Amino acid sequence: MATFRELLQLSFKSEDTEEWLDVHFTRPIGLVFALLWNRLGIHPNAITILSIFLGIGAGWMFHFTDWLHNLYGVILLMLANFCDSTDGQMARLTGKKTLVGRVLDGFSGDLWFAAIYIAIIVRLWHQPVPGLSFSWGIGAVLLAVVASLGCHAPQCALADYYRQIHLYFLLGKTGSELDSYRQQRAIYEQLPKRALFSRVFYYNYANYCRSQERRTPCFQQFFARWHQQPPATVREQFLQGSRPLMKYTNLLTFNTRAIILYVACLLDCPWVYPLMEITVFQAIYVYMHRTHESLCRSLTPHQGFIFDYGGTLDTGGVHWCSVIWQAYERHQVPVTSSQFREAYVAVERQLGASPLVQPDFTFRQTLDLKIRLQLEYLIQQGLASSAMAQYHDAIVDDLYALAQRETAHSLAVLRQLPDVPKVLVSNFYGNLSVVLHEFGFDGCFQQVIESAKVGIRKPDPQIFQLGISALGMSPEEVTVVGDSLENDILPARQLGCRAVWLNKKNKTI
Repeated sequence: MATFRELLQLSFKSEDTEEWLDVHFTRPIGLVFALLWNRLGIHPNAITILSIFLGIGAGWMFHFTDWLHNLYGVILLMLANFCDSTDGQMARLTGKKTLVGRVLDGFSGDLWFAAIYIAIIVRLWHQPVPGLSFSWGIGAVLLAVVASLGCHAPQCALADYYRQIHLYFLLGKTGSELDSYRQQRAIYEQLPKRALFSRVFYYNYANYCRSQERRTPCFQQFFARWHQQPPATVREQFLQGSRPLMKYTNLLTFNTRAIILYVACLLDCPWVYPLMEITVFQAIYVYMHRTHESLCRSLTPHQGFIFDYGGTLDTGGVHWCSVIWQAYERHQVPVTSSQFREAYVAVERQLGASPLVQPDFTFRQTLDLKIRLQLEYLIQQGLASSAMAQYHDAIVDDLYALAQRETAHSLAVLRQLPDVPKVLVSNFYGNLSVVLHEFGFDGCFQQVIESAKVGIRKPDPQIFQLGISALGMSPEEVTVVGDSLENDILPARQLGCRAVWLNKKNKTI
């Protein structure tokens, strides 16, 4: 059975996002209540509802000017916060986490502070403005509205959003409550019209998500570019940049606000609290927002690459037809170039029409099959004698060694671009993933698009469109690298991409 300390650790969101005061004070007390209420069968949402009454009661106490009522307000708000901590810890320990619970949790905090701001207005209404001869009056309303709606609400919303983003990249989707407007709007639109409560709920929650997204354009671009799963290096860079901001998200949530509120009310200067919202907290908000957006901007690539494989990464820009013919010449195979080309084309058509290359074939096995079929074709067509078979092993060894050298060079070049999004688009036989693993290309590409698997072959531009979509970029931001003018360069330009032609034969367009 888990110890109290182990359960406490499990009840944390993460060490990155937990505040010192919560770790050493609020969470331990909250866990005691969580264990008790769980044994009594009380649902976390019921505890959240209890916190609403406690928080509103605290607000009512703060409208009094004497210290005793204010002390009651401090106690009630602390109890409300314990409940707020308890429901989250209980949900994480028991798995009773729901979207309704998450939204209710945020809504409860809004109600606490709405009651508190109203209490401050009532309290200040007849009090004189410090240093002036007239009372606050309507000025108290203006101060509270600016502080609550103009500062407090967006500060808390963005602080919560940044914490959920951090948790998403730290722990994954299951460890975070990061939601998007598009997802929540889709749920809303699928609900039947008779489900009025659910429709109102998802409509408002979707709009809440949209407000967070609209304030974070650079993060949205970063999130879209990496398809929510950046490479390990980018993920670590993001977390390193995001981690220092977590202390600011904590400052903009509850504890710091509550302490300032307690002191201001007990010293009978409640106007200090909304003034802190407008000045100090707003400055923290602006700094946090600018820093986070700058971080996302620095990690967002504005250029992606689509690479061809055969003839590009494995031969350095020479078509395999020419590469194989050169091997024939080196080994003095007794055929003409036109006879070889006839055999090469016939075998390629055969491989394209029938699944002779198995999904688990390595490149060497694929090469072995292609050369054997070429030599058999030459013999069967009477273009060469049966003695041709003796050249098979020597040609395969020669070509495989060349492929090893060229792929090693290509791999070294690709590793110089570790954080640049890259996609592979190739006309291949269905075993490209095995071949890439064979030559060490694992993890180099964000996605591999293989003609045999997607049912589209170059020069059809649609196979490149799949690559562009995989990058999450516009065609103008994508550069296609390939060795074939007809299969790579022209289709890429047709879509609006830039293109780099690996052209060792010095052809011109």
